[in-house]
Order: sequence, then C-alpha cells, then structure tokens
Amino acid sequence: MFELLISDEFKATLDHCPAEIKNQAMDTIKKLRVDPWHPGLQAHRLNSTPGKWECYVNLSWRIIYDWDCDVLRLWKLGDHRIIDRVHRRVFAPQTAFSRLETDDDVTEAEAEVAAAAAHTGTAISSPVNEGEADNPFAYFPAAHLRILGVPSHLVKKVQRARRLEELEQLDGLPLQSLNWLLDLATNCEMEHVIYNPDNLLFRTTLDRLQGYCRGSLKRLMLYLDPEQSRYVASRHTGDLVLRGCAGSGKTTVGIYRAIEQAAQGRKVLLLTFTRTLNGVNKTLIEELIGSLPDNLEVMTFFNWLTEYLRREHELEFDVINDDRQKELVEEAIKRVRQTSENDFPRLDLNFFHTEIQQVIKGNGIGSLEQYLQVRRFGRNTPLSPGHRRAVWAVYTAYQELLQEAGLHDWNDLPLVGLKLITEEPLADPYDDVILDEGQDLSPVQLRLTRELIKGGDPRSRRSFMVMADASQTIYSRGFSWKNAGIDARGRTAILRRNFRNTRQVAVAAACLIVHNTLLQAEQEFIKPEWSHRVGARPRVITCDLQDREVRYVCETILELIGGGHFRLSDFAVLCPTNKLCQQYCDALTNRNIPCVFHKDQAFNILEENVKVMTIHSAKGIEFPVVFVAGVRRGLLPRYINRNGLDPEEQQLDLERFRTLLYVAMTRAAENLFLLTTAGQESPFLAEINGLVDREEYRGQKAPEDI
Repeated sequence: MFELLISDEFKATLDHCPAEIKNQAMDTIKKLRVDPWHPGLQAHRLNSTPGKWECYVNLSWRIIYDWDCDVLRLWKLGDHRIIDRVHRRVFAPQTAFSRLETDDDVTEAEAEVAAAAAHTGTAISSPVNEGEADNPFAYFPAAHLRILGVPSHLVKKVQRARRLEELEQLDGLPLQSLNWLLDLATNCEMEHVIYNPDNLLFRTTLDRLQGYCRGSLKRLMLYLDPEQSRYVASRHTGDLVLRGCAGSGKTTVGIYRAIEQAAQGRKVLLLTFTRTLNGVNKTLIEELIGSLPDNLEVMTFFNWLTEYLRREHELEFDVINDDRQKELVEEAIKRVRQTSENDFPRLDLNFFHTEIQQVIKGNGIGSLEQYLQVRRFGRNTPLSPGHRRAVWAVYTAYQELLQEAGLHDWNDLPLVGLKLITEEPLADPYDDVILDEGQDLSPVQLRLTRELIKGGDPRSRRSFMVMADASQTIYSRGFSWKNAGIDARGRTAILRRNFRNTRQVAVAAACLIVHNTLLQAEQEFIKPEWSHRVGARPRVITCDLQDREVRYVCETILELIGGGHFRLSDFAVLCPTNKLCQQYCDALTNRNIPCVFHKDQAFNILEENVKVMTIHSAKGIEFPVVFVAGVRRGLLPRYINRNGLDPEEQQLDLERFRTLLYVAMTRAAENLFLLTTAGQESPFLAEINGLVDREEYRGQKAPEDI
C-alpha cells in the first residue's frame, strides 16, 4: 500500500469540490493507493509530460499523479481540461506536498502499534498522541533517501520515525547513512536541503558532504598520462593522424592540446562530429580554465560549416532531417521502378539511403563511372554493376526531387563548402585544427576540414591533428586517409594503452571486435595494451520481461549510490534508439532519480544526474558505470539478413551493429552492465562468453554491491 502525498493545489481543488465529486475522488484515491493498475481507474501515461500519469474519477474528472517505490504523489485534480492543457502546466521539483490521511491510515497505524506491543510485551501509545514529530525526512522522496544510503526496506521506517533518535535504533541502517541523515537534520547550513530535498542532488551540496563521493567522472575525463602529453605539446606542422584504441585518451589529448596552443596566442579550432561530445569538450575546458578565450573555438563540424557559409558567402539552406530524406528516397525509388526496363533489385529503403549519404555524397562521387569503381570498406571488388546502376538511378531521382522542392540534406553542405573554400581559402586561417573522432567524418568532410589551415601567410607554422579509431566507425562507411586528402605517411602516431577501462571490460570488448573480420582485413584494428586496473567482470543481465530491464537499472543505480561509492553523474544508460532512451528517462523520472537526455539543452556531463544517451551520441565520452540497454535481436543488431544483399554486404551490415555495441562497452571505465531479455538475446553476447558474469533477473531486488 502506497503512502499518499498531496500537493497544495490538489488539496485546494479537493476541498472546494461538490460533495459527490469529492467522495468519488476519495474512492479513486483509495484504489490508486492499493493498485495503480486497477482496471477501473483507466490509468495511462501522459505522453506530453514524462513521468506523469492520469486516471479517471468519473467520465469528466481526472487525477494527475506519479509514484516512486512506496510513495504516491497526487499532483492535480480537475475536469478533462487539465489533460488537454497538461503540457502548459508546471510540475516543479520543489512543489510542496503534505501527507493525505484516509480511513486506511488509522487502521494501518493501529495495526503497527498493536504488533509492536505484542512483540515487546509492553503497552505502546499511538504516536499520534506523542505531540509534534521532529523527523524532517518524513516527506523526503524514497529515491533521495536511497541516495543517502538508506536500504530500500528501511525507507518507509525512516519516513515514519517520529523522532530523530528513532533512526539510531533502526536495525540495518548503515552508520555512514545515519551520520549523513543526522548531519542534514542538525546542520544549519543544510537547512535549504531539508526544506527542498531536490537541493541534495546539486553538486554544490554534495561537495559539502565530505566523503559522499569521489568525483570520479571528472578525474576520469581529465587525467593526462605522460605518453599522452607528448602529443599535447607536439610542435609538428601539417598533418598528424593520432590513432588510438578505445580508452587511450584521444579526447583528453585534444582538450589539453587546444588549451595549450590557445595559451600561446594561436587561433585554435577543436572540432567534433556529435553535439554531445562538443558539449562535453566545452564543459571540461571551462572546468580547467574558465570561459573560453576568443582565440579558441569549440564546435561541431556542421555548426562551423553552416556559420561559415552564412558569414562568408551569405548562403542559407533549407535542410531536411533523416525522416524526410527517406520519404524522398522512397519517392525516388518509385520513379525509377516505373521507368526501369530491367528487373529492379530488391534492396530496402535504408540501404539506398545509407548508400546515397555515406558512399556517394560522402566520397563526393560525381558520375556513374566513378561510382562503379569506388572501393568499399571491407571489399576489394565493387558492388555488382547492376546494383550500382540501380542505386545511381535512385540517387539521380532523389537529387531531382530535392531541387524541385528547393531542399538540401546535410551531406550537400560539405560539397558546397569544399568547393567554395578550395576556390577561396580563408583570409584568416586557423593556426591549429584539432579533430576528435575523425573516423566518423566522410572523406569530403575531412578534406574540407583540412582546408581550414590553408591560406594567409604561407610561412606560418600551422598544424592539423586528427584523432581516430577505425574500430569505432559508426557514422561513415570507411575511407582511406589518402582519399580524404590527408598525407599521413610518416605522420601517424598510435596510442595503444587503454587508460580508461578496467582490464576485465577492455578484454571483453576487444574479444567482441576481434570477430569483425572486415576490420581485421583492413588492418585498422589497434590491439590495445591493457590497463593495470582491475575490476568486476562485465555483467550480462537476462530479464524475463523487457520491462524488467528498466526496473533493474533503476534499482541498481539506487543501490550503488546508496553505498557511497558513486555519485549520480557517474552513471550512463546507453540505448541503441532515441525511443528506448525516452522510456528510460520516463522510468528514472518516475522514481525521482534525476536524469538528463543527451538531446536536452541542459545536458552537462558533470552535473548531478544520470545521463541517458544513444550509443551514437556517447562517442568520445566515458563513465564509471555504464548500463547498455536493449542488447537483443531487433535492436543490436536491428537485422541480420536484409533482402537483396549479397553475403559480403550482409556481413558489412552486421559489422556496423557489432561496432555499435563495442563502442557502448568501451564507454565503461569501471563497471559494465549489458541488459537483455530471455529468448531475445543478441547473438553478439555469445561472442564474449567466458569473459562476462551472467545473472537472471525476474523482478527480485537488485544486488546491493558490485
């Protein structure tokens, strides 16, 4: 049975309701308290307000609520219009709640008193008669108490204690947790936490609680080894390709090199492909030196490009997203089929879309003859001429559709930018361009980036450093440095030592990528030298139901934080799709576990919340504890055999998803959890057998320690 908390707004509405509505509302609340899934409630999630639910009082009236462990919070009561306007309503974390007492509360309290009396053999007075209670944790959300180390089975007892002294008598309450609770309750500097528990989760407050956390994420991302320092201080001119295995600290090198070169008064550009990594780089640089100096720019490739085209050439583009691109590709396929005299190959929409964006536009291919001869990653022979001609016909029709509508896709912009900057180099070029995760840029994008140090005084000493790892390629379909316009002969350095992952995590991830035969054939895989750090083996958690995966993650996060070993910012949940990310955000929010989705403007890697991200967006970032969600067929990999592809192309398809899982695994510095569902396990999990621990989860309490 849930403990009931009611907002002031809800209480005011309830008090002014007609008697009939009030009685119906109380009956509904009693059903909610016993079973939020009661069929008579017609309960369902509010899509426009994550973490909130609605249920019916009658045909016209509704209740908006959420729950966490044993606490049910009643937010709003009103007619059906509160649902129609819910997206405009405020659900502030600091909303005041009070306990709602019903007839059931009296019965339950009396039963507890009677049970205690029977156990001790003494008469115990009801706490109701003891006068005013002084327990400030009565209204703390359960998740906040769990974060302070209160075991789940003691949360309700802590909330119901009448006096602080009673906390000392709770059997099983860790001494460290008791000390934190007493410190919060008695330290006047912590008053703002007691009256607004959400403040407990902000970093400024956490830092005051000495010993609460180690701040391991910051040290992990900013640690610089002497081997890495060589490339931070490098005085090379021209190109330098810094290849490194996962965990070798390429991003750290880029951050420190950008700071070092800018400190010398040089004009520096630090580029990344993803917005998330760009935000992380900015945050970490500001953590080290404060606000960015004027001569240091930190940007994504496409942000820089659109600014350049607008500023230097007054060009604006109506750019369409992936979904709209696929709609136009599908229309192009229909056009070609209607006019085709030959049998049209049975290739699916995603294949055409990927081929157009990553191969044709990514390589800047301008004719069918070029396309027929271009070498594909992992192959020494071109795709069959029939397939190539069909793809080229669809590409041509697709470009016509774009032109007719006055539209562009994102991969048109680098082609335009490369042509313009080649014809007219920058008047004030950069002294140093540092490109992180360079393997995810196409050859056209790399050639354009390389042009940014050209122009101006030819005697100037300028450098271009690209950091890359082919085994983490998930955005492009392969390239050679030569095709990308980068002269890497004699200008390639390799970081082999894995600084990030424990030996157990690194070995399991490397075993997975060894199965990537196409990568091995290209001789691009860098065999890592293992870290000396040891830790727990990765865990494969097999749940009996898909919904249990989310529950396991939430419970385990609370257990690990409660143990005092980790802080909220140390956790990341990585998902193969945005849809799955949203499910985890909803579940974490519903349990009062602060989280942030990587697409949110407020995303900050160092702030005290769990990071929920797609695997793609986690490139270049690491976390002490990583949960990889959805490691099952239909997601990782999304498909195994697609119609119309020959065996080698099907293998290339599969390798892309294996690489995606490899990237996810190597984000974990200390502990790694791989979540799957019985009967739907990803075939990739069989490739790391013997290097992982396996655990079945059927809804029982998550482990208390790692």
